[in-house]
Amino acid sequence: MAGTALPLPFVDARTSSPSPAGQVPVVLIHGWASGSVYWEPLAKLLLDAGREVWILDLPGYHRGQDLPADFTWTLESAAASVGAAIRARTDGPVHLVGHSMGGSVSLTLAAKHPELVATLALVGMVPAPQNEAFKNLLVSQLEQGFFDAATKLKLMNAWYGELSAEDMELLSKGFDTPFRILSASAWAAMTGVEPSVPSRVQAPLLVIAGTGDRVRSIEQMAAFVAASPTRTLKAIPDAGHTVHWEQPEECARTLCEFWKTSWPPPA
Repeated sequence: MAGTALPLPFVDARTSSPSPAGQVPVVLIHGWASGSVYWEPLAKLLLDAGREVWILDLPGYHRGQDLPADFTWTLESAAASVGAAIRARTDGPVHLVGHSMGGSVSLTLAAKHPELVATLALVGMVPAPQNEAFKNLLVSQLEQGFFDAATKLKLMNAWYGELSAEDMELLSKGFDTPFRILSASAWAAMTGVEPSVPSRVQAPLLVIAGTGDRVRSIEQMAAFVAASPTRTLKAIPDAGHTVHWEQPEECARTLCEFWKTSWPPPA
């Protein structure tokens, strides 16, 4: 089943009241070892701004979902599943917002099915090599066959910085995802998108980057954006890899302005 779509058991579609006619839905796609919960602050702000918001869980990430044994977790198969979920709910395009690995899934979908994508926002992600120390740490855990508590803590601190005990418990639940899903999706994320994918994306593209991101540098983000006139960079101070959780107000303002100026496309 490599590259084939799998029905997603969790798509949380939220509509503001009242919702403007002809609203283009916003689809939030989480990263590796994460889930829908860390979108909550941003989703609330977008709803308050009158946006329709869909939050989904990628294949195997929703608690209790049992993937078929022959399903191969790749960026392509994840993108196909997201595409099928979008088509099941709308005839028009959507605003894709993908964080980290979710950005790679979003890029893959936008390149293959441009008719589904009005705009694309990458949060804490561009198709560039990850921090080598982070990658080596991840590989060591994949090779040993489980994620130990010390490594989980290191990863959470790298992604989020200082967290309260309550937020740490809430946000680390992504590691409860079955190891075979965490492993396969981690390898997909580290391999990254096929080289031709970025140049095939037709939609206006925004990169939102925390200046303190420890997974990919702000210099990598800027270099990717500079390669095309259809790409825009918003660097947000006092934020790291999960900029949407750390600075949701600034992310919401940035996204709403991007959508306002990018869609509908200029005549």
